[in-house]
Amino acid sequence: MKRNNPFIVTIVLTFILSNVLGQGFGNSTAWKTKRVELTGGIGASNFLGDLGGRDRIGSDFIWDLELVKTRYVAHISYQYYLARRIAIRPSFFFGRISGDDALTNEYFRHHRNLNFVSNLYEFSFAGEYQFLKEKIGNIYGLKSPTGKKLGMKSNSIGIYLTAGMGIVFYNPKGIAPSGRKVPLRKLSTEGQGLPGGPKRYKRATVALPIGLGFRKSLGKDDGIKIEFAYRFTFSDYLDDVSTVYYDNAAIKATKGETAAYFADPSLNYPNLHNTYAGLQRGDPTDKDGYMFLTVSYYKKIKAPERKTKFKTRRRR
Repeated sequence: MKRNNPFIVTIVLTFILSNVLGQGFGNSTAWKTKRVELTGGIGASNFLGDLGGRDRIGSDFIWDLELVKTRYVAHISYQYYLARRIAIRPSFFFGRISGDDALTNEYFRHHRNLNFVSNLYEFSFAGEYQFLKEKIGNIYGLKSPTGKKLGMKSNSIGIYLTAGMGIVFYNPKGIAPSGRKVPLRKLSTEGQGLPGGPKRYKRATVALPIGLGFRKSLGKDDGIKIEFAYRFTFSDYLDDVSTVYYDNAAIKATKGETAAYFADPSLNYPNLHNTYAGLQRGDPTDKDGYMFLTVSYYKKIKAPERKTKFKTRRRR
């Protein structure tokens, strides 16, 4: 699956920076009184990697998306405005992703019969550029003595781009026929850490979130956000699958029967060659990725007013 193209990130970041330099800083200073937004929300998550997918050979990007495996995500964010349209935000996301070869009718994948589920713990730092700012105005539709409306109602939509960097922690688990979930990393399913096998992968990787969002104000100080963001990662082991089959007898001898099963639970169809050491198990040329679609509520926090001290001079 050729889906994680780093040039996409570069292009979007360039677009954001060019717009920031051109029009990000406005003349109005009203935004300075409410620089901080607290945001929390929930949504849906999905995964693009080696496992599961559509009923065909691995396709590019979302064209290989398996909607049945959509799971959940929740997040909290602290957003600080550097300018009227520009903000930075540290965030924490907790989500779940999964994949299952049993759901695809593509012959090779279905025969491979691998599956996984993993929780994700993402800490990220992103920028947000609102190229279309939502209008707040007079949310009550008040009128002047002449009958003219005082400002605009709060009914417009804001649109923004976001991009950043973070770290995500993961721990893929395989689901046994009994339904029991078994952590896969320690089982060396592709011979990680065994003679002639690859190195043991880490349980954390860099993630590059990039996305598009919509804002709708509910009042002067709060509103809702809908955001879709894809995460490019630097790991191909979010699903514990990347390279080739390792000698299953050696895995059984060193790691046990459970490890041997999760290394190769293939169905052994009569018109397919049986698996063997060195046969393709995953695709190491593409990294794994995941995406979040969230609906959030935000609340602006007003900055405390500064007290002005007046000094009085004594008369002599």
